[in-house]
Amino acid sequence: MRLGDIVFMAVDGIKDRKFRVALNVLGILIGIAAIVALLSLTNGVSISISEQLEVLDPQTMTVMPGSFMGMAGQGQQGVRTAGATLTLRDIARIERISGVAVATPVISKTVQTKIGSHFDSITLVGIIPEEYTQTMRSLEVADGRFLRGSDGTSAVLGALVAHPQQLEDPIVGLGDRVTLEITGEEGKEAVTFRVTGILKEVGGGMIFGSADTRIFATLTTAQRIFHTGNAVDSILVKAESIESVDQIVEEIQDELGEGVMVISSDVIAGLVGSVMTMMEAILGGIAAISLVVAGIAVINTMTISVMERTREIGVMKALGAKSRDVLTMFLTESLLTGLMGGVIGAVFGVLLGQIASTLLMLTMDVPLTSVPSLEVIILGMAFAIVTGTFSGLYPSRKASKLAPVEALRYE
Repeated sequence: MRLGDIVFMAVDGIKDRKFRVALNVLGILIGIAAIVALLSLTNGVSISISEQLEVLDPQTMTVMPGSFMGMAGQGQQGVRTAGATLTLRDIARIERISGVAVATPVISKTVQTKIGSHFDSITLVGIIPEEYTQTMRSLEVADGRFLRGSDGTSAVLGALVAHPQQLEDPIVGLGDRVTLEITGEEGKEAVTFRVTGILKEVGGGMIFGSADTRIFATLTTAQRIFHTGNAVDSILVKAESIESVDQIVEEIQDELGEGVMVISSDVIAGLVGSVMTMMEAILGGIAAISLVVAGIAVINTMTISVMERTREIGVMKALGAKSRDVLTMFLTESLLTGLMGGVIGAVFGVLLGQIASTLLMLTMDVPLTSVPSLEVIILGMAFAIVTGTFSGLYPSRKASKLAPVEALRYE
């Protein structure tokens, strides 16, 4: 038989059993959609994290008290263990380490803000401007100027503080006043700042927190309004060269002890890479379970199809069809089933990933983007085709081995 005739008969067989085939396609579709959506989301996370790592200079390290999932990080959320308190005296200890160019303290506290009629919860960051800008290379002023060490009641706003995403127009401009509500041991205190600068939008925010959603003031101002004394929340350290970063990380850890974590961009990149690989493996495995279930359904449907078409197979062989023609016909049906499930599942998976990322952003304010790649889509479709074809292999072989006489006598 010609290949075209075999394919035509396979398509005919699928048309005659639309409902069963549709159920098989649905099973494969769900598995492929899950794989494409989950891998697209993890790919989006990886890209987002890579972009955020660029916020820090590769020569910059962050020193934080305590730990979070085996590391510490500014602006992270989750279970965090208690650690040693960092103080300004620790800066002098770090500066004595060979290869350290800059060591600068940072105070970071969440405050309630009132800008006009707009209320929000925002992080106020107290810094030494001249030192901080040496470690955070992505900070650029869009309007006005950055902080000066002599500024007392001045503040610089992140892009999304001045112009929240959900609003059409900015809520504050240069020279306007921003009121912060500070909650302390003595109750609540209102502090007013004058806006001297607004930063360009830099994006990011899942690991370190983004400058877009922060208000910057001088360190002395933050110490005064938060009553922190010599305590600081973190210390940013810049090495004189990239080659000396690993050595400095070890020496800072030895100098300050186990109560702190020292994080470089390389450390985070390596850890994040391991976590992402593990997540992809776990999520891919979970999604693959549905493909196994779909494969079992294909085997069941194809086996029943062989039983129902036994006489048809007998007629085909009596008219000269060979075993390999029958095998090819049934395998083609399985392949087409897998192909339909793969194509529809890949498209639906891309849409599902976009919907999931949008819902996470709207409901939980998680800046997660689904980034489907051609490799992921091709991988999903290949999985579907392989699942369909291999699932139909046993019934197809069984059909091809039927003897013509016995097939014609089958009722």
